[in-house]
Parts: sequence; structure tokens; C-alpha cells
Amino acid sequence: MTEIRRHRLPPLGSLRAFEAAARHGSLVAAAAELHVTHGAVSKQIRILEVELGEPLFERRNRGLFLTGRGRWLAGRLSAIVAQLDDTLAEFARRDDDRPLVVSCEPTLCLRLLIPSLPALRAATGLDIRVLAAGGRIDLRRDRVDVAIRRDDFPITGHLAVRVLAPEAMAPVCAPALADAADLPVLHTRSRPDAWPAWRRRGHPSFRGGPDVQFEHFSLALEAAIAGQGVALASLHMVADDLRAGRLVARHPFRTDGSRYVALTEHPMAPDGPERRLADWLGARMADTIAAHLAPSDLTEGAGRLFTGRLPHAAGGSGR
Repeated sequence: MTEIRRHRLPPLGSLRAFEAAARHGSLVAAAAELHVTHGAVSKQIRILEVELGEPLFERRNRGLFLTGRGRWLAGRLSAIVAQLDDTLAEFARRDDDRPLVVSCEPTLCLRLLIPSLPALRAATGLDIRVLAAGGRIDLRRDRVDVAIRRDDFPITGHLAVRVLAPEAMAPVCAPALADAADLPVLHTRSRPDAWPAWRRRGHPSFRGGPDVQFEHFSLALEAAIAGQGVALASLHMVADDLRAGRLVARHPFRTDGSRYVALTEHPMAPDGPERRLADWLGARMADTIAAHLAPSDLTEGAGRLFTGRLPHAAGGSGR
């Protein structure tokens, strides 16, 4: 009986590092994707080259160029890595008992999603694991089922996008300051253009008080509740505070042209958990919009997108 000899496989880490570097054409970009250092990627590629007995890149003028055989190997590995990722994603989806992993922008997560979890679970039967994160996300790499984001960044074309609701903003403060003229203006580094954009649209602003800078949106809102000034707030983040009388709006809420969206790796199945989450959350946000904005207050674009008639759209990735 003839024994079939197989070549020893190089370390998986070196194959993954080479595939990422070849795809990006950059060791730095590959390191960022793999969450390792530039030096670690370079070392893994050298290990692979030693294992295979030949160079895979030509390094000249600080540039990185695939050899002919390196290009052939990169093409084959790219398909294999994609298939491996798809296999693992499918394996995860087949576990019916695992929670739905949802990544949500931090302040929206703290002020809307987490307080809504008991009602959401009761209405949908979903077991949800919540991650607070914003901006660009690799759903497959981070093992996230749904990402809730504001679409103020390019969204990669391979992602499925379901519109939840338009963003609506207004200046808010503690009730004790409702009639005050000169208030400190509370800013946040996570939305540095919020106040300038509000003023550019011709809405009333507060210029008499000092400016106060906060690192995160949630901190600026807490400062407003504590009576420390006026903050420009998202309606979806302060609806409960308005109902409870912790905050008052100094001007009617207005849409700003951006929207909250649910991002998934694949189009949502009609009866799938991702769709149940998006439908419930979208309806909740729709009720909030209806309670605070008249139909005429919605911009034409925001009103059309708010209907959710474009459940899947292409765009580019990020925050």
C-alpha cells in the first residue's frame, strides 16, 4: 500500500499574516487588522518564507511587492481565509442557544438600548449580549451579529444596512435653567461638529456662557442634567430624561440629515433574530420621533429613509 505523503503545513499565524499583508500591500495595515504589531507581522512572514524556502515579497525603496509566486499563493490563500471565516460564522449561527451579539454606540447603548432590554426581551424573546462601541467595525472578526451605528461615516459595500430612524438634535438643560439667558455651552469630543452644524442651520444657539469640553457624549448629558450648562443632545438618548423631567429642550428637536442604522454581515432573514431586533428598536425610535417631531419637521431625505423601505443598502465602513 502506497503511503500518501503530505507537506507539513506552515504555522497558521504566518499564513494569516502573509495573506493580510498581501491583500493590503502594507505590513502596517495587516498589523492593524490582526491586532498585532508591525514587527510581529514581519516576523511571521519571514517564518513562512523560511518554511517555503523562497521569498514571497520583494522589498525595495521601502515598498512591499509580491513576487510572481507570492502573488499566486496570496490569491489562493485569500479564498481559503474567506471560506474559513464564512465557515466559522455559519458555525456560530447554528448555535440557536447563543445570545445575539449587538454592538451599539456607547451613549445610545447606555441611555436607550440597555434600559430597553427587559421590554425588548419580553417582546422578542431574544437573549442579547451588548457591547458598547462606536465607529468602524469588522463584524466577522469581532464576532458581532448586529452593529447599531449613526451613519456619519462611509459604510463598506458588503454590509447590509437597515435604517432604524433619523437623528434629531436640540439643546437641552436642567429645568432650573430653562429660562436662563447665558449658559455654559457643553461640547463633546465625540461630536465636535455638533454645535457648529446646529448654528449653520440657523437654529438658536447659546454664545453668552463659557464653553466646556467633555470627552464623551454621555458626560456632557450628565453635566446638563446636573445643571452645569446646555448640551446639544440626540432625542433618542434623552427621551427618558425629557419624560421624567430631568431635562427640558430649549428649542424643538430637528433632524440633522444622519440616521441610525443596523449593520449586518448578510441581509436579515425575515424571521431571524437580527430582523426582530431591528424591527423592535426601529419601532421604539419611531415612537420617540413621532412624540417630539411633527411630520413637517422631518427633512425630505430623513422622512423617506425613516420609513425603512431601503432595508439593505451599500456604502463604505466606519464611524
